[in-house]
Amino acid sequence: MEAMLDGDFDGTFPFTPRYLNARDVRLHYVDEGPREAPTLLFAHGNPTWSYLWRRQIAALSRAGHRCVAFDHMGFGRSDKPPRLAAYSLQAHVDNALVLIDELALEDVVLVAHDWGGPIGLGALLERRDRLRALVLMNTWAWELPSFLPPFLREFRTEGLGEILALGGNLFVESIPGGMAKREIDPVMMSAYRAPFPDYWSRVGILAFQREIPLSERDRSAPLMASIHDRLPELDVPVMLVWGLRDRVFQRVFLEQWRELFPDARTVELEDAGHFLVEDRPEAVTAALASFLS
Repeated sequence: MEAMLDGDFDGTFPFTPRYLNARDVRLHYVDEGPREAPTLLFAHGNPTWSYLWRRQIAALSRAGHRCVAFDHMGFGRSDKPPRLAAYSLQAHVDNALVLIDELALEDVVLVAHDWGGPIGLGALLERRDRLRALVLMNTWAWELPSFLPPFLREFRTEGLGEILALGGNLFVESIPGGMAKREIDPVMMSAYRAPFPDYWSRVGILAFQREIPLSERDRSAPLMASIHDRLPELDVPVMLVWGLRDRVFQRVFLEQWRELFPDARTVELEDAGHFLVEDRPEAVTAALASFLS
């Protein structure tokens, strides 16, 4: 793990690592750009970490924006409790709240992908006065429909999920399958493999898969429903940036966001998959810069 803690992955992640304590968990984050500027708060999903946002952090902090990106518990350089039960949606939301409060973040533009959506939204609904705008990318904040693809359902099967996610690190190894690019950067893959060197370091990945609410009986369903029901409270500018070649978060999810936020600006990326930030980093950065201006 020392290489993970100290490395910059061939110069692609040159940011100073910072840490704070959220209850009994140490969270890693980066904080670049002028502290007095409005804040871009980057929230990643499964199975990535703040490395996902490296190009946007570099470009937008140079342009004068404060860029804060944090690693969820179980990911990146943050602590990785070995118990599945620790990784509830509520725990992730609570951790994000600690970050927002400890860093006294104001005028926040939430930039969220995948699980970063419900986690970031869940936190900022509790700190509504801190929120300035939303940028949502291939994410959701409601009960998922029953057509969750079979390859994702396999991770939810007891025994098989442990073999695939914990033993084989298959969710990380499937990142290229969630991209539209044919040539995959080996440095990028080494950065995404680095936080998960062994069986117990991967518990957070499996927990996220099992925390997806597929019915009202699932543990996260009440909180997810509460987040969804409160979204109309967020009378702020919204931009939706969507990779249209996503096999999970298909266009129907984008349309659901448009129903919730009919005035949202939309950027559709035809040649990007679920990991659109890796597929089309320049387009994502340009969309953010345009929205912020």
